Amino acid sequence: MKKSIEKSYYILFVIILAFILRLVNLNQSFWLDEAAQVIESARPIFLQFKLAADFHPPLYHIFLHFGMIFSHTENWIRLPSVILGTGCILLIAYLIPKKENINKSILTAFLLSISPYHIWYSQEARPYMLFVFLTLLTSFLLLRKKWVFYFIGVVFLIYSLYFWPFVLIGQGMWIFLKERKLLHRWIYCIICSLIFYIPWIPSFIEQLKIGTGGVFAGWTDVVSFAPLKAVTLMFAKFAFGKGSISDHLLYGLILIPGLIFFSLGIVRRIREKNFDFIFIFFVSSFISLFLVSFFIPILAPQRLLFLIPFFYLITADGLLCLPKKIKSIGIFLVVVIALSGLLQYYLDPSVQRENWRDAVAYVENDNSNSNKLALFVFPDPFAPFLWYQTGKVEARGIAPHFILTGQDLVRMVPFVQGKDRVYLFEYLTGLTDPTGKTRKYLLSLGFENTGIKNYPGVGFIYIYDRI
Repeated sequence: MKKSIEKSYYILFVIILAFILRLVNLNQSFWLDEAAQVIESARPIFLQFKLAADFHPPLYHIFLHFGMIFSHTENWIRLPSVILGTGCILLIAYLIPKKENINKSILTAFLLSISPYHIWYSQEARPYMLFVFLTLLTSFLLLRKKWVFYFIGVVFLIYSLYFWPFVLIGQGMWIFLKERKLLHRWIYCIICSLIFYIPWIPSFIEQLKIGTGGVFAGWTDVVSFAPLKAVTLMFAKFAFGKGSISDHLLYGLILIPGLIFFSLGIVRRIREKNFDFIFIFFVSSFISLFLVSFFIPILAPQRLLFLIPFFYLITADGLLCLPKKIKSIGIFLVVVIALSGLLQYYLDPSVQRENWRDAVAYVENDNSNSNKLALFVFPDPFAPFLWYQTGKVEARGIAPHFILTGQDLVRMVPFVQGKDRVYLFEYLTGLTDPTGKTRKYLLSLGFENTGIKNYPGVGFIYIYDRI
């Protein structure tokens, strides 16, 4: 009883710490995906089910739609992700209900609370943290055999992110290997949950057609990675966060301790034949994801985020099996590496989100000339520009089919006629206009490049004035 009370106090402290850390820098500008999210979620409720352009199920869109009734500020819109991220700390602390796991629960909760990667997505107005939370919640309910609540949780899970099959594979593998007498109940819950998914299938097929239609060359490399590279990045991001170090050797060295302690946790479980839920879930979910990625380019570290709590549970196992002095040094190293990544995120604008808010404010409030145009080599102005603009400057997209053509440049001429200043956004032109045709064409139309502004994440804004 005394240990249980002490654990509750420790967990309370860790939860408070996690919540505070997730409030720092919450007011950053929305970046591309977030801005697209809030624009879609701001639409009428019946349009929240029309998501052909966003390859996600509708749960988070609906959730955010009602949240935006009260406010459209960055802090408010991101607050649900903060709460869900903090909720993950509570769930991971009590996921395994065994007294001998008190130290592991506290250590895992602490490591997850200071994880820079988990903190980043706890501040993201996207469905990733909702999915992580529901993964932990359904796992918690499954382990306690709360079948009705588990069924409800799975319904929410499958409407949150399309990576839900890999969660069910991990949970189902545990049932099959360790609780086979409950297999029929689990299958019944899953079948009932999938019945609720049937109405969404036509929308999913429509999204799939658009998503596999080859929007433009190179986009796959932006949104996903080759399997082996994705695995390497997963460990790097889980340990150090979104940031990096220019010295690749040093960057590799600081990632080694986390990988060693995680590997120790895996080896210890194999040696002791301790194939519990944590081990079975992580390994089966990870392997199934890895194998599928050879056929479908789906791997990216943020999509593997639902594995990060289990990664830290296994890492905690590896740390706690060490001799006392080495264990203290190991925990110190893991904490220092995480805090270094977290400080880089807090202090370095280049690691933070794209600063569209200031970029748009500059273009709109630049008083050097009122007859101006913001130009984007994309079908339309980017979502963050649309979200932050107040209508002070005209904005145009000039590449309706994503890859810029000569005809697109000809059609651009009426847009720039009569304009004295053009702001050309470099953003994503490496994909849509890799040879810089737009910049050369503006020069041929009688403009001169008179300046360049640079905003973190947004990149260069080239300023062209008519000669």
